[in-house]
Amino acid sequence: MRKLLTYILIFTFCLGCSEKNTKRKSEINATIFFGAKSKNEKFNLTFDKTDNSLNYKYVNQIDTSKTILIRKIIQSDSLLFGFEKFLKADKESYRNKKLSDLGFEFYVLENLVTDGTGPILFNSDYGLLAINNDYGPTLIFLNKEDNEFTEQILTALNE
Repeated sequence: MRKLLTYILIFTFCLGCSEKNTKRKSEINATIFFGAKSKNEKFNLTFDKTDNSLNYKYVNQIDTSKTILIRKIIQSDSLLFGFEKFLKADKESYRNKKLSDLGFEFYVLENLVTDGTGPILFNSDYGLLAINNDYGPTLIFLNKEDNEFTEQILTALNE
């Protein structure tokens, strides 16, 4: 009986560990707006969940130097993007039926600057939906290209 109890405890412990630390990979399309034209490119997304953070790595399939790293601390209202900290904005979540009504939160730079990045639309289950940048590229991440939907997201970013 004691041996059986030991096996059950070990199994439960191992099962619990596997749920805390998970990894997954997928492919996602990005529409990139920079200047007058937009272009579509594919990114490889690697998601890694640890005890205290959600880590998202987006790597461009054509040019691997175009890499975006996002880290979400699980028990906080902040994102880390590059060397900057973004805080959840006091704004209603962005929702759309095309994204199963997931709520995407708006995140803005902790220390706002005129030429800074933001807002960022993010959902812990989905990852990045959009990164707005007035003086650089704006990116919209969707599972498939959809020009009309992309325009709706751009409108929400700029409201």
